[in-house]
Amino acid sequence: MSRQQHQLSVAPRGWSSTPTGALWNQVILVVLSFGAYLGVRAAVGDSASTAMSNARHLLKLEHALGLGGLEQRVQLMVLGHPSLVEVFNTIYVWSYWPTVFGVLIFTWARRRHLYHSYRNAIMLSGGVGLVIFALFPAAPPRFLDGFVDTVDASPGSLIGHPSFFINKFAALPSFHVGWVALACTVLALGTRRRWVRPLMVAPPLIMTATVVITGNHFIVDAITGTAISLLALGVTHWQAVRRNAMVPPPPPTAQPGSSDAGIDGIDYPEAAAVVQVG
Repeated sequence: MSRQQHQLSVAPRGWSSTPTGALWNQVILVVLSFGAYLGVRAAVGDSASTAMSNARHLLKLEHALGLGGLEQRVQLMVLGHPSLVEVFNTIYVWSYWPTVFGVLIFTWARRRHLYHSYRNAIMLSGGVGLVIFALFPAAPPRFLDGFVDTVDASPGSLIGHPSFFINKFAALPSFHVGWVALACTVLALGTRRRWVRPLMVAPPLIMTATVVITGNHFIVDAITGTAISLLALGVTHWQAVRRNAMVPPPPPTAQPGSSDAGIDGIDYPEAAAVVQVG
């Protein structure tokens, strides 16, 4: 048994260690975690006056950083091209959750050593996000004068802005950008093809342009969401490396035909000592 197989065979108490059982364990855990995240997110920080005031503070911050008016200029450039607007609406509505869950499925199936780091980074960053949503509710740009909500006028508005299951004043941080950046970072770490890694920069940049053009986030939201998500990945990956280093190695086994192997194929040190003495 290899060290990696030995690590995977160690299941927490009360959890199944069979392949099918382990998969269902993760499905239940992920579904419950995302359900709890979305439920709490929808319940916290729902104060319109405070959220609008905080959104104006974010605009002032962007002016101080030299980004003032950039979102409006970018949006105005695209609004004159309806087909382009529809492309960005489609990206916003239909690419986010498939990306997040798709990488969860891929890492579970093909890059198990990265799966737990990725899953835990989503949970950790989501927890930090909930605290920020509660302490600093912020309205998205689409609620302010001078911005247009392009998603609400599109066929995918019920998916993009499900009013029954979102907190419309949770613009900061943007996990639309942060979790896409997280997913792409994990894919870059897991790929064996070096030429693929630079390509993983593109999806977070496209999503940043998307959330700005659709009026859903400020640029500072995207920067904050990315920073929180990648810091969370750094923490969880460090924890995974540290935890794996503490896992005891698997019991030694002898190769077939070894003279000091027991009848069950296991190398018994005591048997080897007897052979050596005799």
